[in-house]
Amino acid sequence: MFPWVGMAELHFSRCTEPRWTWDIPFIAPMMGGGFIVRGPSRSQSVGPAPTAEAAIAMVVERLPPDCGRAFVGTPEELAEKEQSE
Repeated sequence: MFPWVGMAELHFSRCTEPRWTWDIPFIAPMMGGGFIVRGPSRSQSVGPAPTAEAAIAMVVERLPPDCGRAFVGTPEELAEKEQSE
């Protein structure tokens, strides 16, 4: 996965070029400590995590099927590759 940061949130993409994919949960800091795992859309909440390690584990548990290394390219190129497989 390709990590990227925006609005103090840690996001992950399945491709390396913008516009990044939005199909993986992301991590945001909580006021007072700890983290909240949301996503993949902003309206979805996975739940709070007391540590960064716990937040990462929550993301890993929710990876899309067959999610592997980041695809070198754009989301459109990734979609074309997945359709041809």
